Amino acid sequence: MTLRLARIRRSRGMTRRDLALASGLSPSYITELEKGRYSPTARVLCMLKAALDCSLDDLVDC
Repeated sequence: MTLRLARIRRSRGMTRRDLALASGLSPSYITELEKGRYSPTARVLCMLKAALDCSLDDLVDC
């Protein structure tokens, strides 16, 4: 599973800090997700899709 997190975040004009504030996650956690070091839980994916106003299909490449 690959996240398109960084691409979508940048297309929205958001910094990692902006996304962290919008999602309730820490900026360092967002960084680790973008680098592929962490695998998000279903709960985290839902938090990210809500903060980015996108679908799970947009966010995740299975």
